[in-house]
Amino acid sequence: MKKVLILAVFALALTACNEARTPQTPVAAKSLAVTDMSPIEARPGIESPGSQFVDVRTPGEYAGGHAKGARNIPLDTLEANMSSLNKDQPVYVICETGRRSLQAAETLSKAGFTRVINIPGGTRAWADAELPMEKPASDK
Repeated sequence: MKKVLILAVFALALTACNEARTPQTPVAAKSLAVTDMSPIEARPGIESPGSQFVDVRTPGEYAGGHAKGARNIPLDTLEANMSSLNKDQPVYVICETGRRSLQAAETLSKAGFTRVINIPGGTRAWADAELPMEKPASDK
């Protein structure tokens, strides 16, 4: 009888604990719609009609040399210049090393841009991959 009573108390305790649990909803691993692509992977998309290629470095950094075809919209002016970009077309974002471009990509995604591609490694990785660069006239 003692064993039955102990088992009943134990079963009751387990049941009570189970009922107290709240159902867990899965949490998305990445809530923002930002994709990382290497320069080599990104290049065909960048060259596609309608795509937008944005360099978020400062004007001075951009003038020192940039990935061919990239348009300069410095990170600190991105929010003010978002209206010049099409939310429904791919936006490829690059900087020097990838840190600022990731910030910019997240900002664009939060603003409703549907296809945002960050290029980790930035213009350094672009140049290392020997992809076309536009340089100041004195360096050409």
